Amino acid sequence: MRLASIFRHSIWSMNVQTFLRLLTESYFRQSCTESRPLSKILQIWILPFAAFYQVDEMPQNPVAPKPLRDLHGRGMNTLSEVYQLPADPVEFNRLDLQHRIWLKLMKGPVPFSDETLEDLLRGRKGYQPALLDLGRGSGIWSIEMAERFPHAKAVGFDLVESQPPALPNNCTFSTGDLTRGLQPLYDQFDLVHLRLVMLHIKGEEVKKTALKEAVGCLRPGGIIVILDYDECFLDENKRPLRPAQDGIDAGNSDRSWGTRFWREVFERTDDGDVTEGEYVKSCLAEDARIDKGSIQHEIFYMPIGWDGGDPIEGAEIGKMSFINFWDLSRSIKPALLAKGIDSETIDDWTSKADQELSGTPKKLFAAIRGTWARRL
Repeated sequence: MRLASIFRHSIWSMNVQTFLRLLTESYFRQSCTESRPLSKILQIWILPFAAFYQVDEMPQNPVAPKPLRDLHGRGMNTLSEVYQLPADPVEFNRLDLQHRIWLKLMKGPVPFSDETLEDLLRGRKGYQPALLDLGRGSGIWSIEMAERFPHAKAVGFDLVESQPPALPNNCTFSTGDLTRGLQPLYDQFDLVHLRLVMLHIKGEEVKKTALKEAVGCLRPGGIIVILDYDECFLDENKRPLRPAQDGIDAGNSDRSWGTRFWREVFERTDDGDVTEGEYVKSCLAEDARIDKGSIQHEIFYMPIGWDGGDPIEGAEIGKMSFINFWDLSRSIKPALLAKGIDSETIDDWTSKADQELSGTPKKLFAAIRGTWARRL
């Protein structure tokens, strides 16, 4: 993909400058005594990355979401209070960075092969292939897929109304709530894509109903793709880390403050069990419209703040994911404040999570769980 195309729809690299400033201020404000000093973090991880992605002429964020409600200084969607993250331009920049990381991890826009994707969306006489991006966020996946398949129709669907000025002719955005039904979109798409959607839907029955709605949008032979983070971070041996516990004497050597954030935001009552991906698979298996033999599943491991043992892409992915999760912990704060957690406690958790993200003393992975299947 051309570098110009990468930056056409995003200014997430400008976050690096903001990130450096905020990290420096946070470091000195908190008087950290970390085993790896800030200067080393900047020197090893951040500065080379920022320099590599610096662009002389950076466009303004093309996606202007509206309307938004204010929650502790961040813009939130107005259709659903279930979705816990902001929907403002700052968050869209982070989502664009996250998109780049996922492209690298999956070696493409979907977890299955390019050959399958090309065949699914190939041009045919008298037939226009179509794809639906449920929970489009900034719209970057929808837009890039529309550019790659100019003969196909691409629809991006989200809780927030937004309209980039340079939307491809074959791409449209629509607004709505998946959990309230998708009947106007039934039986129209060869590919239905849900990225980081199911994680935000509360309640197993509501999740199951939402998946049924998404499957209903497929044409016969079409593929549904569901991608979500696991609900916990993993150690360097890819073993799940339970949520960290408060208290000086709490034994947190095999626990994670990042996992603690997941638990608090999604109001989980367990001890950080990985359940989402397995539940998605079971829902698809129970749907009579799905070809049971086509259900597939794969986990992609994202290193955070280190190379993950990958000498080729690992270092760059580690730097990018460091920034992504650093920004994410700040995006989560308004939702935690709204739950009645005091700012001092949240800042303490954030400081401890920041230390984890740096790669010391823990080396972390985040797991992306992909599930896909065909409609009969």
